[in-house]
Amino acid sequence: CTRARFVLTSSAMRVLCAGPLSFLVLSAAASCAESFTSSALALAKGGALIVPACGTTRGSTLLGLRGGGRRGTSSNDWWDMSGKNKPMGFSAPPGTLDKEDQKVLTPLGESSYVLCVGATRGIGLKFVEKLLEKGCTVVGTHRGGDVPADLKSLADKSDKLKTLSMDVGDPASITAAAAKMQDIIKAEGSAGLTHIIHNAGIYGPRDSFDGQERNGRKGNPAVTSAGMLETFQINAVGPLLVAQAFTPLMCPPTKDAIPILSILTSKVGSVDDNTSGGAYAYRASKSALNNIAKSLHVDLYPRATVVLLHPGYVKTDMTGGQGLIETEESVDGMLRAVEATNAQTPFRFVDFKACRIPW
Repeated sequence: CTRARFVLTSSAMRVLCAGPLSFLVLSAAASCAESFTSSALALAKGGALIVPACGTTRGSTLLGLRGGGRRGTSSNDWWDMSGKNKPMGFSAPPGTLDKEDQKVLTPLGESSYVLCVGATRGIGLKFVEKLLEKGCTVVGTHRGGDVPADLKSLADKSDKLKTLSMDVGDPASITAAAAKMQDIIKAEGSAGLTHIIHNAGIYGPRDSFDGQERNGRKGNPAVTSAGMLETFQINAVGPLLVAQAFTPLMCPPTKDAIPILSILTSKVGSVDDNTSGGAYAYRASKSALNNIAKSLHVDLYPRATVVLLHPGYVKTDMTGGQGLIETEESVDGMLRAVEATNAQTPFRFVDFKACRIPW
């Protein structure tokens, strides 16, 4: 079924609905169908059988819907599973890197109030610089009591930058930081944050499956439970707890703008893209983060929307200075993706080059 390409027609749906396990059978078939005919879609919706469909427009009689009735543009668009009029998500077809059109839909500027989580170096520090250049008000987080020199230098030069101490690996620190952020918002008389950009994360231990050399990788120490859990805590649990604590501090949506939660993940977390193995802790933590982000999108919408960003292979401390691009190219590309997001944009996993990444 997962390899098949077929059209689900109304007559086929009536057959599928006839058995004792009709809903499960129909759900499986709909999930794998390349498209629906319009009559089949009407039958499904008329019978309240709202199931995920990989719909696409293959001809004049074929109808693919995405997010409450908008025409699909890919064989992996999803239509609404909950019956609500909201964009559920976009998944690039496996083995592809479809490029999206990134028109500016929600410009960053003087009216933007951005929390940048993990702002002390590399990509995070560059986010702060670029946001300030656009005229945004920015709050940059750091660990510990002392503000690191590079972030402090930016804060000394701009009254639009504030700093906030927060350790995303420590739930108590997240709660305390959110309380301080709430006090700042109240003192300013602000409506709240317009954007959250979650950049904080770690690679974790450079481990291997069992200490043996494999696929050209060194025989690093075998992966451990402790290494996996620490990486998950910071890369997957941390962003969830930050969203839990800070999204209530985001401004209400309007007819022209919706608060945007942007989360930096990694292409390494793509199951489809995993052809090299290894990197157990980092890879798995990013896959978990991707699923968490999708749930956040479903739960927060229409109060806020979520976009997953892949920065590329960037020359930073995390990569030991290795990489293919500089932080400026990466951040410029990711900010274009953020600005190309509004209330009608489906949830998606997109990189700095505007390419949608398969899950």
